[in-house]
Amino acid sequence: MVGGSGDEHAKAAAQWQSEGWVLLEGLIPVAEIEPALAEARAVDPEAPDQIGPIRRPDRHAGPSDKGPAFRGDQFLGNTLFPIVGAPSLNRLFVHPALRSFARAALATNDIRIYQSRLWSKFGDLTDYEQPLHRDQNHSVVPTRSEPGWWFLECFLYLSDVTEQNGAPRLVPRSASAGERTTRGPISQENGPALYEAEVSAPGRAGSLLAYRSDVWHRGTNLASGTDRHVLVVAFKPAGLDWVSFDSHGPLVNTPDFVQFVNESTPDELALFGVPMPGHRYWTDETVEGMAIIYPGLDLEPWRAGLTA
Repeated sequence: MVGGSGDEHAKAAAQWQSEGWVLLEGLIPVAEIEPALAEARAVDPEAPDQIGPIRRPDRHAGPSDKGPAFRGDQFLGNTLFPIVGAPSLNRLFVHPALRSFARAALATNDIRIYQSRLWSKFGDLTDYEQPLHRDQNHSVVPTRSEPGWWFLECFLYLSDVTEQNGAPRLVPRSASAGERTTRGPISQENGPALYEAEVSAPGRAGSLLAYRSDVWHRGTNLASGTDRHVLVVAFKPAGLDWVSFDSHGPLVNTPDFVQFVNESTPDELALFGVPMPGHRYWTDETVEGMAIIYPGLDLEPWRAGLTA
């Protein structure tokens, strides 16, 4: 499915709502992706000074034998937003096309980003083959697969994603009705019907893979000499406090986040929980406080909101 206009976003959102996932081909033009990809490839996945300031400890023990499994090295290359020295890459997290689709899918304009990171994979680094699983680590309570309660997980492809460099595989919800209550992960021996129903999701750079936490999916291996780079960004309706992953509060002390905020609009900053102009939080004192934290931010919308 091609991503672009509002009508196309509405069609893609309807598929996401019914089947649990959708691929929007070419959501963002390649001309905007290319500089971000160059920045992503410059990030060393094992260099601590290039890793975000609150990097979650994703590395954990895993089996040394071959076969579908979760291995610690699969999560090397996870770098938290904002990516140091990567302004083009960081702007993609709030791209207008991405915001438009997220609002259509979640059926609300009041949305928040709760996960934001770069995930780079390298074919010679490790075995990336995973079992089918669902992302049950995004919520501290059981998820509800209904409008108003669901949340949106996305991979924005920065590089072409093919069968040779780790195209994800997913199972449409219509093919997994009998397995929705299984905790998982699930092996091919224990869930052959799910593996038979899985669909690969390759796409060119600029495409968006969007899925829900109740969708069975898995990572796949990369051929030697290949790499794959995606933005991992997840959205939720405002008010779902039990849904979380990456914390953004500590970023206020980081130069790259301050630069990002200085160049952002109120609508973009609302994705991170910054109250919109006119919200009762804002006073003369809090608006001037923003000028101290973010000296380059255009505060006129918030000042105007004080007298509206």
